[in-house]
Amino acid sequence: MHVVEVRPARPEDLPGVARVQVDTWRATYRGVVPEAFLEAMSYEERETRWARTLADPGWPGRLLVAEVEEVGVVGFAALGPDRNSGFPSYTGELWALYVLPAWQGQGVGRALFAETVRTLLAQGHGRMLVWVLKENPRGRGFYERLGGVLLGERELELSGSRLLAVAYGFDLGEGRW
Repeated sequence: MHVVEVRPARPEDLPGVARVQVDTWRATYRGVVPEAFLEAMSYEERETRWARTLADPGWPGRLLVAEVEEVGVVGFAALGPDRNSGFPSYTGELWALYVLPAWQGQGVGRALFAETVRTLLAQGHGRMLVWVLKENPRGRGFYERLGGVLLGERELELSGSRLLAVAYGFDLGEGRW
């Protein structure tokens, strides 16, 4: 049994965050998003992007990592205020939650979700939403199992392709995480 620690990200975690993001996107979205987009993703570019984001004093978000001592970063969550979703009563947003495929189904995502809820509650947010690609049944099932309420959908453009995303809402005061 591995012990998973969820904590705020530090600069030295960024190579692991980049690896999680690239590997998870490639495993989850192959056949859903353009292949060229997935192949163009690189660890170096994602690490650089996260480093710039975390160094920006105006960035309103938080980056959490799930770390296993013997392995390193196996998942992460990015969260903050709602980014103009069209659902004004949902003031907090889980911007991203990714777990390496080999670590999915082992409680890592749930631990990241729970810490996201605690963080948003501490910031004064009573409700949160998350956007998930409609063609991501595993991700949608995860949020549905956690009690997410389907709020609506919107169209996204990614590398020239049109995709549908669905929003799930959560009342953070329910405390079941």
